[in-house]
Amino acid sequence: MQSTSPPWNTTTKAIVAVSALALFCLLVWVFRGLLQQVVLAVILAYLLHPLISLIDRRTPANRVTVVLAVYLTLAVLVIATFSLVGVTTFQQALDLSRRLPGWFEEGLAQLQLLREQLPESIIVAGVPIPVAGLLPQLPGWNELFSQVFGLLQPILGRSGSLAASVVTGTVAVLGQILLIFIISIYIAVDIPRIGNMIANIAHKPGFRRDAERLTSSVSQVWAAYMRGQALLAIIIFVLVSVVLGALGVDNALGLGLLSGAMEFLPVIGPLAGAGAAIFVAFFQSDPSFGLTPLQFALAVAVAMIIIQQIENTLLVPRIVGKALNLHPLLVMVSVIMGASLAGLLGAILAAPVVASIRILGEYAWHKMLDLPPFLDEDEGQVQGMNGNDPLGEEPTPPAPPGVYPLSFLPVFKDYIWGGRNLETRLGKELPPGIIAESWEIAAHANGQSRVATGPMEGSTLEEIQQRWGEQLIGDSVETDTFPLLIKLLDSNSWLSVQVHPDDAYAQKHAGDLGKTELWVILHAEPDAEIIFGLKAGVDRERFAQSAATGAIDSMLHRIPIRTGDAVYIPAGTVHALGPGAIVAEIQQNSDTTYRLYDWGRTGAGGRSRPLHVRQALDVIDWRMVEPSIAPPPILSAPDGWVREALADLRSIGGPAAANLHAAADAQTSCPYFQVDRLTGQPGAVWDGSCDGSSFHIWGCLSGSASLLWNGETGELKEVSWLLLPAALGAYEIRAKTHCVLLKIH
Repeated sequence: MQSTSPPWNTTTKAIVAVSALALFCLLVWVFRGLLQQVVLAVILAYLLHPLISLIDRRTPANRVTVVLAVYLTLAVLVIATFSLVGVTTFQQALDLSRRLPGWFEEGLAQLQLLREQLPESIIVAGVPIPVAGLLPQLPGWNELFSQVFGLLQPILGRSGSLAASVVTGTVAVLGQILLIFIISIYIAVDIPRIGNMIANIAHKPGFRRDAERLTSSVSQVWAAYMRGQALLAIIIFVLVSVVLGALGVDNALGLGLLSGAMEFLPVIGPLAGAGAAIFVAFFQSDPSFGLTPLQFALAVAVAMIIIQQIENTLLVPRIVGKALNLHPLLVMVSVIMGASLAGLLGAILAAPVVASIRILGEYAWHKMLDLPPFLDEDEGQVQGMNGNDPLGEEPTPPAPPGVYPLSFLPVFKDYIWGGRNLETRLGKELPPGIIAESWEIAAHANGQSRVATGPMEGSTLEEIQQRWGEQLIGDSVETDTFPLLIKLLDSNSWLSVQVHPDDAYAQKHAGDLGKTELWVILHAEPDAEIIFGLKAGVDRERFAQSAATGAIDSMLHRIPIRTGDAVYIPAGTVHALGPGAIVAEIQQNSDTTYRLYDWGRTGAGGRSRPLHVRQALDVIDWRMVEPSIAPPPILSAPDGWVREALADLRSIGGPAAANLHAAADAQTSCPYFQVDRLTGQPGAVWDGSCDGSSFHIWGCLSGSASLLWNGETGELKEVSWLLLPAALGAYEIRAKTHCVLLKIH
């Protein structure tokens, strides 16, 4: 249904956008005192995210519990480490920060003295060569070192102020640390949802895909850089401390800490750390090994050069790689600019910020020139555009050991309206007798499907969930039971006229979930029809009077169906499936049905099946007036696929549509499950990802396709289903023939 709200014109949109930007800048300025703590909290959460996700996938505990456990463990480790070696390191760092400026000044004085003692020139092969003139003038060196000290001032100054704060304001310091931890915990809990939140801002499918790609690219930069630099800092701290300690350099731990901290300043940081070590060695009162101060300083310089070569040739390519993809000169300039704008934090974040701006700038430039915004699009290799990659920050990790796609043995139901069409038309193997329903994926008290193949063969779905926990259903699915039930229905005569309750009513009166469902018509005879909603003018009083006498047929709304139709049936909708239809049903995991009319049939023993008129009258949605089946919305999809959203109020037409959309709590998508119908051409590829937030169910309605995950392959053949656990990771669906698939989560 098209919205009746008038669209904004360009001027209004511009005013709102500028106002929102101005308000955001104002808030940032007003609360700038908290900005540093928030940024540090984000960095901490980002650094710990891989560890948290790993533990979350491999343990039954929920993400909140895992996050709290990791942060508590981190706090204990920090306190223990500081108690063991931190005090000494901290004292040496303070001593270093006090003495280093004086050593630099003395070094400048020695350089000037050396320049004055050198002759103006020397004769080489009869050619006069200036010597003193080759050394830069002292003002130039003063300017250079003033800039270096300007960059290092936040570190050197912070250590002293921190020491004073520890002495005079321990509570304030601990309060700041506690605030950072609390903010970081909340961020760490919600990291898996951030990617989808960003992508959801771009409502148009094409822009949503662009948002997902950009988020992925930018996140990869920050993931590789921040986590890589943190790991490098730890390695360099240990390496420098050990080497300088072995050489007998004073304040070896402090110099190691300085060199490790300097790793967060690309290009400039390692040079500053090495320079500090050399100056300390040169001015050390008792050089080791009987060396002169100059010889000792040269020995330390050689050691620091070797360490930097090890770092640049062995460590950086393996840990950080080409995360920034920036010229070293641009990195150095950005660090200096970041330091001048925002001090130490600005210097640390400058490089990844510039790299992110490069990515966004390239995208904007390509869009302005009407070029493909991503380099791989012209090769048809768009990656990650259809998966549920929460941050897109890095490739989804492979499935943890033991987790694999599950296929199930169905559970058959022999209700009186069934037949044998699941066998004759769909080719399914059935037991003897009438078969009305095949519960394909079920974990209900009235039916439990069992795993068909693999290490978990023979286990029920309920047992799998108890064993795998969130690795199966995902951390965003808050339920103790598997939330969905997948069925096939063979309707050879009318099903009862019925209605299903919503969650609140079902849990209160039946101890079960409510039942919203979706029918996908796999086969329909030419005269097949369904009852779908009520006729116009029907109200509760009139309907109750007719139901008491069994004369409700004149109030029921009938519509024809055909193969391929999708009928979305929210809880509270009066409905019935007519004869001549085979249906795939996706529903909440519930078996609660209130019958209004059963066509005068009798069951076993000649007794009529019970009716539930009173309960039905309580739960009927009287807004469902003469609904029709509207074409499902078309969503974005990669080449070779057509993607339709089936569980969507927009697929309901007629007067009911206006009533539903007018509700204050109206939302178009189903709150319980999302079902996409994908029609694929041979060779079409769908890239997906089970990132830990939700399981995926793939059903093949016609044709065939293959599933590739973690180097392994599975098959989707006609009318079959695969349950992909939430922790499975990245996967690929490849159409082998023209096929129609359902993707459910």
